[in-house]
Amino acid sequence: MGDRIKRALFILMRLYHNQAGNILAITAAAIIPTIGLVGGAFDMARIYAVKTRLQSACDAGALAGRRIMGSGRWTDNNGRPNTTALATFDLNFAQNSFGAENRTRSYSESDGTVSGTASADVPMTLMRVLNVPTKRVEVTCEGQMRIPNTDVMFVLDNSGSMNEVIPGDTTGLKKMAGLQLAIRCFYEALARQNITDVSAAQCGTSADPTGDLSSQVQLRFGFVNYDNMVNVGKLLPNNYLADSWTYRSRTATGIQTVYAWTAGTQSATTWGPWSSTPNNFANPSSYSSTYSVVSGGNTSTTTLADGLAYVKKAAPTSAAACSALNSYGSYDQLVGISESNGTSSDVTTPEVPIYPAIQQNINTVRSRTQTVAYGYRYRYFQNGSGTSAWGCWLERAPFNSANNTYLQTRDGTANKPLSWTAYDRITEWTYGPRTDINIAGLKAGQSAWNSTVTIPLAGRVRRQLYLSGSTIRSDIETVADLSVTWDGCIEERQTFFNTDGNPSDDWLNYPSSPSDAIDMDIDRVPDSDPATRWKPLLPNAVWGPKGTLVGNTWSGDYTTDPVKAGENTSSGDTGRNLSNNSCVTASRKLTNYNGVGGNPSAQDLSNYVGTLVPHNNTYHDIGLLWGARLMSPTGIFASENATTGGGAQIQRHLIFMTDGATATTVNNYASYGLEWWDRRQIAPAGPNDANYDDNLNAVNNARSNALCTAIKNKNITLWVIYYGSSDTATKTRLTNCATSPSYFYEARNTTLLIGKFREIADRISNLRLTQ
Repeated sequence: MGDRIKRALFILMRLYHNQAGNILAITAAAIIPTIGLVGGAFDMARIYAVKTRLQSACDAGALAGRRIMGSGRWTDNNGRPNTTALATFDLNFAQNSFGAENRTRSYSESDGTVSGTASADVPMTLMRVLNVPTKRVEVTCEGQMRIPNTDVMFVLDNSGSMNEVIPGDTTGLKKMAGLQLAIRCFYEALARQNITDVSAAQCGTSADPTGDLSSQVQLRFGFVNYDNMVNVGKLLPNNYLADSWTYRSRTATGIQTVYAWTAGTQSATTWGPWSSTPNNFANPSSYSSTYSVVSGGNTSTTTLADGLAYVKKAAPTSAAACSALNSYGSYDQLVGISESNGTSSDVTTPEVPIYPAIQQNINTVRSRTQTVAYGYRYRYFQNGSGTSAWGCWLERAPFNSANNTYLQTRDGTANKPLSWTAYDRITEWTYGPRTDINIAGLKAGQSAWNSTVTIPLAGRVRRQLYLSGSTIRSDIETVADLSVTWDGCIEERQTFFNTDGNPSDDWLNYPSSPSDAIDMDIDRVPDSDPATRWKPLLPNAVWGPKGTLVGNTWSGDYTTDPVKAGENTSSGDTGRNLSNNSCVTASRKLTNYNGVGGNPSAQDLSNYVGTLVPHNNTYHDIGLLWGARLMSPTGIFASENATTGGGAQIQRHLIFMTDGATATTVNNYASYGLEWWDRRQIAPAGPNDANYDDNLNAVNNARSNALCTAIKNKNITLWVIYYGSSDTATKTRLTNCATSPSYFYEARNTTLLIGKFREIADRISNLRLTQ
């Protein structure tokens, strides 16, 4: 081993055995990792702080951008949603915040969800010792529009004034057309599905919606269209409607049973003999004195009236023998007469049948005119010298012209078998309540309905009948089945009747009272009690009294109408004296219009909205009542409305749109019958009650106010839109109807209406931040 090696070993051994310098060596060796540990903890705290602030800034930007986007598109307003998102990020995390460098941030949108990314470099301090100069921090974020499981029920005024154009409205649209446009734009905004029937410009946006938010959650829309009635009957199961009902109609009275006869084939006629010829025909003096020879030779024959054939008598014969042949009647100057038949005619006299005769006797007198031509005689002829006989020849002479015709008659008898039909002839119609009208024929089973029902209300004119005791044809009227069409509008169930003329205090304790107002119970399911069931509204089966309405005075009440002979009263078989009785467009239950899973599409909703047509008067209460019924989670459709199919909660919104004040008419046929005569809610003060319309309006307003409160108490957000002209009292009442004054909107024209509907859509929508 060399000297150097030995020396090194010597030093190491000394160090091994000498421990005085170990601490310093160990400390020196530990300094570097200790610096890394302490610096790493410090730098990690800085990284966490930067990432937290970066995440907050990203979230804030996504939220702000999504809020600005609303129900529109990311590119709307020259990309303002994106600009707002970036600006919001910058306010929360400026460039070089927390010493971070190379900050980046960006946002994009897809199907209503705003996605963001952000990153920054965090310079390291003591970690540089470990060769880590910077740390890259990255975050992601989302801002998503969240529409909770939502039901939206439209309660829409379909009264006649919706057919008007608002003065000064720059669109020039009738109010109904403006409403249809606004609903389509509302749907696009809330469901984010495009309807081709409207353009982005019409809806006040720069582009059509994209995406399909309604597929993310349950989003349903329903419709109740009203004027003085609602069309909801065919949405209900059969057992929710009564089988019979009392309608103000008509009843055939003064019924008489009459018998009409029909004759069968007539038997052959049995004829008697002709009457005899006049007696003077046998008198030769009745004939002209000028005779002429009619037969010569041995073969000429002449057939006379007695049917005998006469020929010239052959010679020789004497004059006496020839004259002896002339014997006709009591005269011996004639051998007979001949006559020719003239025209003949029959006079038939049918027997007047009287029930219950089994046959009709037919008597016929046949007449004929006979023209007498000649009287005949034999005369002996010989030559002029009398020496040669020519023979016994036949001569004739004409009957005197004054007596040249006569009439003969004979009788004939025949019969026809008779058959009889009994008819109940109407002699009078009585107008008033009729309790026996059966309408069960409308029920087709379960929730299926027929569109017509037959009711014996028609007057059938039976023409040209032979009645017992007459051979002159007559017209009579009998009762017949009337085919009555039902479109789906209903009469309401039992209601409360006001007796003091002041309905304003009737509903102060509603819904606990009045207890007999079954109709105002939003949730009550019909049972076996007819008072709890609805009835079909049948204009063609309802008659007002036969009279004239002048102002608020009706000249007739509970009247009768005699059926005059030959009168066709069936021409009035479609009801009469009724006002405002046409049925509005059928309502629709809450439905998801996204075209998914067999559901109807957005276009189906648009098509339906296009069927809305202005009709009659304005009864707000009936619209609100059925809007609440169709969406109540605890009522007649609770199985469909309580929760989603998966059991999730539902947010409920009722949008009530009207263009004016309550408007009733005394002769309306409405959901509570014929106002003036049925008097189910309030009676006229008398036959000349000029204030009856006002009292009906007051009843309707009081009920509407109570229903607004009941709807809000069911945790339904109630939005109210007053469209068109405005009056203070109506505006105040509608404002109070809304969930709060901020849920009341006034739109004086169509453009404002569209904007208000979109604003409601934006407010129904809210934002959910997801990470």
